[in-house]
Amino acid sequence: MNKQAGCGIVSFFLFVLLCLPSWLYAAGRVHLSELGISTGYASGEHRPEGGDFHVTSFALRAGFDLGSLQCSFDPFVNAIDADESGVEAGLTVFLRYFERLGGKVSVFGEIGSGPMYLGIDTREQGDAGFNFLNLFGAGFRYHISHSLSLDLAGRYRHLSHAGLRDNDNLGMDSWGFSTGIYLGY
Repeated sequence: MNKQAGCGIVSFFLFVLLCLPSWLYAAGRVHLSELGISTGYASGEHRPEGGDFHVTSFALRAGFDLGSLQCSFDPFVNAIDADESGVEAGLTVFLRYFERLGGKVSVFGEIGSGPMYLGIDTREQGDAGFNFLNLFGAGFRYHISHSLSLDLAGRYRHLSHAGLRDNDNLGMDSWGFSTGIYLGY
């Protein structure tokens, strides 16, 4: 597949992902369920030569109830500490499944993906620029009150530009955690 076709397919799927909650909201099938902020940390190793990179994250969240699932939009700005310092910035669209354990504790699984800007040059991704950030995680939610909750999650991160740029695409993998506080509606 050529890069132009790949960009078109990616653009279509991003458009659908970004518009889906508004279409469902207009149909009365979804509502805003939470707003919040989160922070976290992730660490990985550069390939192929080695060398550590560290990411400190900060994100906002707007979560929408889809029945047994939650869809959220999480814009983020992350500080990078590696061979050079810089930032990542973008938007991750998450799907989460929550299961109440009883009392004030729930467990959840999450999967997220979205476009981002990587602000440093790396051996894996080449020059700074457009990438995708994919996240997989699991965690706990503690319900402080009816409308306030605290999350703690472990996450696997994979950063890639999917071959849409003229740079190498070895991908960058890291493991980390996030914690956040959320106001429910």
